[in-house]
Amino acid sequence: MDSVLSPVSSDASILALGPIPTIYNTPSLTAGLVCRVIFGIIANLVCLVPLKLLYRNGEFAAAVFILNVELQNVRNIVTALIWRNDDVKSWWPGYGLCDLDAFVHNFCISLYATCLLAIMRNLAIQVGSLRASPPSRREKRKRNIIQALIIFPLPLVQVAWTYPLAQQRYYVGTLVGCFWPNAAAWPTIVFEILPPAIVSVMTAGYAIFIYIRFRQIAKATRSALSNNPLAHVRNQRARRRLYLMVISILIPFLPTTLAMAAFNIINSSPLEPFDFNAIHSNERSLPWDTIIYLSSSHIGWVIMNICYVPIITAIPVFVFFGMTKDAMNCYRVILLYVGLGKVFPSLYEEYNPDSRALASLSNGCSNSYTASSR
Repeated sequence: MDSVLSPVSSDASILALGPIPTIYNTPSLTAGLVCRVIFGIIANLVCLVPLKLLYRNGEFAAAVFILNVELQNVRNIVTALIWRNDDVKSWWPGYGLCDLDAFVHNFCISLYATCLLAIMRNLAIQVGSLRASPPSRREKRKRNIIQALIIFPLPLVQVAWTYPLAQQRYYVGTLVGCFWPNAAAWPTIVFEILPPAIVSVMTAGYAIFIYIRFRQIAKATRSALSNNPLAHVRNQRARRRLYLMVISILIPFLPTTLAMAAFNIINSSPLEPFDFNAIHSNERSLPWDTIIYLSSSHIGWVIMNICYVPIITAIPVFVFFGMTKDAMNCYRVILLYVGLGKVFPSLYEEYNPDSRALASLSNGCSNSYTASSR
């Protein structure tokens, strides 16, 4: 990366890394902008119904997780629209927005991991207990308090360390908007890099426990389920969702988090003693409050495409929380509201995934009654 800093305007506190680009837009930048905006909007729309149902059912951790995904998508859409090309001379410096964005980004990234941990822990407790009655209001309140204690402390700690560890006020990059470098000091490793990796390992451990426990329970109750088609169908559907959830945690989430942690640790080496005054001094060769512009040619592939993580996250959110009976009927009502019932008359029929099992159970009871009558 070119280390030459070029003045952008008469404001000496704003510099651009490398020479000022002469070509402001390219097909790849246009495609990136379109994909960020369109896919981000679609991802947020498909998450609305799961968010509503989970909030209504008292699933605190899952609702916070989806809200976090929606917030990250909104952030990525806004920043892509503001800094949509390489015309750095016309860029808005991001005063205020970028100063706040560092704290919001750190909070959201950490919240992503802790919400998954709270969700998997709660699911592990539910699978282990297999209680038939729903929890009382007092039990739900206690569960939500425990989930909040799991979810929020780590993000708040990372927010508290954001300003002390900020090596520069902030960078502004094409499409990606605001970001900032952390100082190569031990608090960066201890408070910023390692905690999400540790939380991810704990989440994967709960995921493995859930799948093993569910298989044990399914094996123990197999003979009873074989005589009850409705219970069998529900069991198979829950087992399939749990299996996919475990795979989605173990395959993409855990290795990616560990790889990013290793990459950040390597880039932070060699570590230097933490000195707040030295980090934030404006007497350095490059004053701390300098704002640095980065055109697309100076932004790495990972940073440029990290925005697709919350977009891709909308897929498992929809699969695991948006394909239930209540969610599908919500979508059906929405489609009827916009007038698609005239095109698809089947929308007037309530969606019931257990209808075949109920019909089979009804026919079995009818046949047994007929045989007994004879």
